[in-house]
Amino acid sequence: MTWQPVTHQWPESAQTIQTSSESVLIQVNGVMDTAISKIKAIENKVTFARHPLSSDAESLLANRQQLEALLVQGQILCVHPYQHQVGSKNENGDHLSAPVAVQTLANKLIDVQDDYLPAGDLYVQGIMIAEQNISDFALHCQQLFNVLPIPELGIVARRSNQVLGQAQSQFIKPLPIMQPRFKPQAHVNVDPLRQVLQYQGGQVAQLESIAGDKQTPVQKLQALANKRNTQLSTWHDALNQLKNSDVAIYQFSATGKANVISTRLAQSSMPGHDHTYTFAALFISATPLTFLSELFA
Repeated sequence: MTWQPVTHQWPESAQTIQTSSESVLIQVNGVMDTAISKIKAIENKVTFARHPLSSDAESLLANRQQLEALLVQGQILCVHPYQHQVGSKNENGDHLSAPVAVQTLANKLIDVQDDYLPAGDLYVQGIMIAEQNISDFALHCQQLFNVLPIPELGIVARRSNQVLGQAQSQFIKPLPIMQPRFKPQAHVNVDPLRQVLQYQGGQVAQLESIAGDKQTPVQKLQALANKRNTQLSTWHDALNQLKNSDVAIYQFSATGKANVISTRLAQSSMPGHDHTYTFAALFISATPLTFLSELFA
């Protein structure tokens, strides 16, 4: 087989799909116009009323503003054993005791060399996991991450779980991979095939929608009502599942200037140096951290 010169031309496979799709789609406008004309003809004979709960729901629209108010602007300051110049390392792995973690956070709150040091009156909510062994530390970090997905906490959870698994594979040295490397299999989704999938995919989606139109309006309304009820039940159950989390941590809260909070933090009671696996984080904001303060009360 030799390399041969070729020129660009539109694929027959794509043209076939487009032609067959548009043989039906080109008729959609006419059909819709006919349906609208029929509805207008009986418009004065039918009464269309609002949803019976519409007024009650409208009176609760302020819940959206209350919900969004819980998302405050702020900063998250984390310390853990795997941070450079924070944790310590020996033959048994990476460590960070609870007192050292708290003192590190306290020192950082008065680090005037950091351009992003928070200023003014602050609300601070602190959380801490302090364990004496790596297995409990990995477990509790993962449990807390499932409830409070802080990126740094996710890193610590993965790293600590890797440490647990290293004992079984520490004597296995895999052969190096030759370069270049194969990438995982994926769709050959390159231009112009990307645009073909976008536009012709839209056409095919319309065909699928029209082909699936096998129900009367009453049946559709019934299906929609069932779908809404199912979704409401799903949201209700999901919220209750979040409420039932049994994550146990240490918490610290304070308000005031950064230097005042630093002093309070340094003087706070905490687990001892025997808790050598510690993750601690401070949530810092100029506005009240209502949700977090109530989440771990």
